[in-house]
Amino acid sequence: MANKTEKSPIYILDAYGLIYRSYFAFLSRPLTNSRGENVSALYGFFKSLHVILKEYNPKLFIAALDSKTPTFRHKLYSEYKATRDKTPEDLHSQIDKIEEILKAMNLPIIRCNGFEADDIIASVCAKAKTENRKSVIISGDKDLMQLIGGTVTMIKPGKVKPWEPCGKDEVKEQWGVEPELMLDFLSLIGDSSDNVPGVKGIGPKTAATLLEEYGDLDGIFANIEKLKGAAKKKLEEGKKSAYFSKELIKLNTEVPIDEPLDFYSAENLNYTEAARLFISEELPNIARIYSENKNTDLLSTTEKKQDGKDEIKKESINEAELLPAELSETEAVDLPQNSGNYKCINDSKELFKIIDNAITQKIAAYDCETTSLNPLDTEICGFSIALKTGEAFYFPLKAPSPELGEEQPELISFQDAKKAVSKLFSSNIMLVMHNGKFDIEAAFCTRLSTGFNCTLFDTMVAAWLLDPARSSYGMDKLAESVLKVKTLHFNDLVKKGENFSSVPLEKAGFYAAEDADITLQFYEKFSPLLKKNNFEKLFYELEMPITLLLAKMEIEGIHIKKEELEIYSKELGIEIEEAEKDIYRLAGHEFNIASPKQLQEVLFTERKLKPGKKTKTGYSTDTSVLEELAAEDPIPAKILDYRALTKLKSTYTDALPKAADLNNRIHTSFIQTGTATGRLSSREPNLQNIPIRGNEGRRIREAFQAEKGNDLISADYSQIELVLLAHLSKDKNLTGAFNSGIDVHAKTASLIFGTEIDRVDSDMRRIAKTINFGVMYGMSAFRLSNALRIPRRQAAEFIKAYFETYSGVTEFMQSICEEAEKTGSVQTIMGRRRFLPTINSKNKVEKASAERIAVNTSIQGSAADIVKKAMIEADKAITEQKLEAKILLQVHDELILECPEKETEIVKRLVKEKMENVIKLSVPLRVSIESGKRWGDFH
Repeated sequence: MANKTEKSPIYILDAYGLIYRSYFAFLSRPLTNSRGENVSALYGFFKSLHVILKEYNPKLFIAALDSKTPTFRHKLYSEYKATRDKTPEDLHSQIDKIEEILKAMNLPIIRCNGFEADDIIASVCAKAKTENRKSVIISGDKDLMQLIGGTVTMIKPGKVKPWEPCGKDEVKEQWGVEPELMLDFLSLIGDSSDNVPGVKGIGPKTAATLLEEYGDLDGIFANIEKLKGAAKKKLEEGKKSAYFSKELIKLNTEVPIDEPLDFYSAENLNYTEAARLFISEELPNIARIYSENKNTDLLSTTEKKQDGKDEIKKESINEAELLPAELSETEAVDLPQNSGNYKCINDSKELFKIIDNAITQKIAAYDCETTSLNPLDTEICGFSIALKTGEAFYFPLKAPSPELGEEQPELISFQDAKKAVSKLFSSNIMLVMHNGKFDIEAAFCTRLSTGFNCTLFDTMVAAWLLDPARSSYGMDKLAESVLKVKTLHFNDLVKKGENFSSVPLEKAGFYAAEDADITLQFYEKFSPLLKKNNFEKLFYELEMPITLLLAKMEIEGIHIKKEELEIYSKELGIEIEEAEKDIYRLAGHEFNIASPKQLQEVLFTERKLKPGKKTKTGYSTDTSVLEELAAEDPIPAKILDYRALTKLKSTYTDALPKAADLNNRIHTSFIQTGTATGRLSSREPNLQNIPIRGNEGRRIREAFQAEKGNDLISADYSQIELVLLAHLSKDKNLTGAFNSGIDVHAKTASLIFGTEIDRVDSDMRRIAKTINFGVMYGMSAFRLSNALRIPRRQAAEFIKAYFETYSGVTEFMQSICEEAEKTGSVQTIMGRRRFLPTINSKNKVEKASAERIAVNTSIQGSAADIVKKAMIEADKAITEQKLEAKILLQVHDELILECPEKETEIVKRLVKEKMENVIKLSVPLRVSIESGKRWGDFH
């Protein structure tokens, strides 16, 4: 036990040493926040600092910082530290923030112009000695080891523990000399990082041997004649350099430390203020451990208020029933690695036994591993099954070729795998998958199974329903936030350019079995949450059938005529060349039209056009800017034409033929979890973004054609979102227009302009149409004036007239926003829910944005629900009537089907009837239905 009269030791942190160590520890995978800012140094520094404060509980503490001005060493030697790389820009900003947080938490800091942190540390140690107190240096810097001894000790980053003691024995073991000889030792070997020369050719071993033999630097040179060979010559040539290096390395102990060391107290640190700053840097894990230090209530406070923004009260959205928030990279760093009882099984008897057990217990998780991320063109490497959490089995069908002398591992035969998976898929159990659409398509396309009769529970879709605004629903990210574990990542397992079949069975088995286990764990978390949030009907009756239908649609694909796209591509190429020539002629010279920098030079310097908004690389040349400039100069309009043509060529006419399979069918991938409103999106290729209007879009759509003997059918909801607005708002003018079959845009125009409907001209109708769709989603007068190219005052008058005409719409929008304020969320017609965390924000911009989202979701989300239900009903009816027709595409409110010519009229009547009666509204749902040989023939 320490003497009661013993003074408290002073702890001195080499702050920059810890900052740099923290930054470079994450150099290959830097930690970033949502703003894209590197926070590696912040995270590592304050995590380490917390360990020190907690473990050593220092009463006196100083963080020593380097001078911001040149030191006496720079004056002595202009090349001092000249070879060091420039401090990375993203570290500079972190250093300032670290200092800011240290000051905010009242942790004592010392910086002295002209001196390095090492000199401050040496001077504090010297002052501590005069005060008869011990000093503890916190650093791993070898330069500071010359101070160890007497009243001075050191703790440095450890191999076993985060911080470990470093005394005389540790220095001797590491460097071969004791601390009192470290100065001479370093003078001999030099320091390349600080550009200290030392004696050229003398390394640590030689230096340690010489010092052990002759005592110190003076002793070595006093006995230089006793030395022989190369060492003697190097020392003779390097004597001056050695003593000069000693001057550079020797620490200055006379940095003015004016206050007595009791002044530097660490007993009243403001952990709460530090934690607030960690929250603003998106380091909640660090905030949490600092908050716990003094039992502050910071985290419970920040759940309600963050960055000055009021958040929804807990009870309003019942946080206990929602998914945990996504973890940032910094939060996920400390999570434990997942573990489980995972087995790789190559015995078919054992496989069938596990399949029987799955069917008996009525629930199992399934996952497959493939050679490709394209389920339509892949091979099955194996599949995994979990029957209970923490345990799973992998059944390999493929494995890497054995090394020379090794035996080929036993595998499950494809025939046995097919029997097992077909039996599983044809049973009536609950089969849990994560991104089940992929696994089902892979099974169908490899003939591992030809049917699916199970009740599907897709945990990816479940997570999306529970938190539709999440950025990722991938297994790895979800496991971090929901299960608080790290999983084995695909990219850490499969080398670039290889596929899963190259992974050794031991690793492949763990990875694949883990996938099934994690999926089953997700099920146990998500299933009760779906029930609590009343999402079960939406999940089982809408989203799961849609998952299965989308799998069928993706496998089917749609036929294209490559040659028509290739012809159009050549035509576009000629138009692009002509557009280039026109632009060069107008500019007076050639330049790179695709280069924003060169375009800025032409428009704003040469043409002297007035620039608009500024970006990091200069003034913007985006579409909105060019559209405004087109009224003043012909070049911007030509550039807009050029961009439109090049996009058509690169995105469609060049890319689509390459995307077709051997049967000339394109298989897009539908994304079910890509939007918060519930709308489907598509990618690889995106067939929902083909231009709708104009000759260009029509030419591209004309290449999408029915197979010989078949027809394409287009079934398109007419103004479904306006219909829903009428139904939801119950506005008498809007519902009256739809119920009487009047053109709603003409009706709006007649009411706004105060004229008879038969006197409405095309311009009036165009304005009304823009208002009808724009105002529904919160279009401002500014945006409306730009869209219609009219004065803003006139646009404001149109909006005012609209809301006076449709007062029910005004009341509906207000009621949606009021309900959202109470509940923190908005619901669609079928119960889909979207949470609005800033609906009660005091920030007007944030609140207005949340209100627009509320209205948008209630309408657009409801439309998405109806279209999905219509798809399910249409497909079900087609199947029940044993027709050959198939749904190929869904493009927002339109379905594209293909059927034999003999079925066309039957399918048209059937689909129209199902779509128009899928839900009962106060106004009729109307469907425009057409048939033909080409998609481009419709509308």
